Amino acid sequence: MFHLTSSAFGDGDIIPDKYVEDSVVSPPLKWENAPEGTECFFLVMTDQDIPMQYRENLGRGFIHWIACVPGSVSELPEGASPGNMPAGSREYKSDFVTFDTPGYGSHYGGPWPPDAAHRYTFLLFALKSLPDLPPETDFGEIAAALLYNTIDVARLIGVYGPAKKQMSGS
Repeated sequence: MFHLTSSAFGDGDIIPDKYVEDSVVSPPLKWENAPEGTECFFLVMTDQDIPMQYRENLGRGFIHWIACVPGSVSELPEGASPGNMPAGSREYKSDFVTFDTPGYGSHYGGPWPPDAAHRYTFLLFALKSLPDLPPETDFGEIAAALLYNTIDVARLIGVYGPAKKQMSGS
């Protein structure tokens, strides 16, 4: 079975402070048993428990991180994002960019729930071919590319919140 884990937290466990709020240090992730024929992986980290005002604006959960990683890779070390992703990787804009959050770009943005504990889902899509998506591609286009290209999906859920401090600009 295609499986995604982190040495920093278990499935359903609390995400450590090192990877949350104004920290942009991505947690370590490792996957096993990738399906045969995988050319690349798409990693999507999302918060589906966002407050209704954000959900109404987005029409979906809040995207914290999107990255495409070569199929030869089977793990991302702590702090891979920002700036230390494996060769051939590409990161895409998160919803921190969508909402013009100061200090955020196309890289990992940690959990920062304003109201309560939220579930943060890391989805790792094993793809049969590499989509030709430039870095400025929005999530809708990425989702469409994943829909017909996915062989299998691995999932890891971490929990965090409520935030200890208010997000700047919110």
